[in-house]
Amino acid sequence: MSQDVVSLLQQLIRIPSVNPENAPGTDRVGEEKIATFLAGWLESIGAEVILEDIRPGRPNLIARFAPDDGRPRILLGPHLDTVGVGGMMIEPFGGEIRDGKVWGRGASDTKGPMAAMLWALHENREILADLPVAIDFVAFMGEESNQWGSKNFAERYGSKYDFALVGEPTSMQIVHVTKGSLWATLRAAGKAAHSSQPELGENAILKLTRALDLLDHH
Repeated sequence: MSQDVVSLLQQLIRIPSVNPENAPGTDRVGEEKIATFLAGWLESIGAEVILEDIRPGRPNLIARFAPDDGRPRILLGPHLDTVGVGGMMIEPFGGEIRDGKVWGRGASDTKGPMAAMLWALHENREILADLPVAIDFVAFMGEESNQWGSKNFAERYGSKYDFALVGEPTSMQIVHVTKGSLWATLRAAGKAAHSSQPELGENAILKLTRALDLLDHH
């Protein structure tokens, strides 16, 4: 068992969990090893842990400290994977302390927030089962690519939760929404006219530009 949150973060960095998609830069890929480590760590502080393979050998981890008994539930939600390590000038999985910082892939995104969440659970382990709000720890696979883990979890379990606290590097500022995404297909119909009488026609391109301006501002 780690002695403090810093040594826990070092342990997490030293377990490679590089997303295998998008040029990982190493063959030490996938989330299975870190999920297995976390399962044992969380069980040691009283959690009931489930590993659910979303892709072969790439699980989500779900840890619960209280039964599903109707009380409000929130989740602490970091992700297990990191971006690739190609071109890094330091040892990506070293976890060394230098200049007052912990160095390594994932130290910020998101093994740092993960370690903070885990240590908070560790320090409060004696009261978690009896709180008026149930607190779960859910660590997602595949967040640095197609978000397979969070999408699967939201579809299966999202309705059970009232609130989620997600770990991402935000310079210690609370961000109260995520940006989301919008994929829009715009279609506009025009009316052909001779260039000598443009007032008789309708320019479909201009309609689209006005729509883009509306999206940009609102």
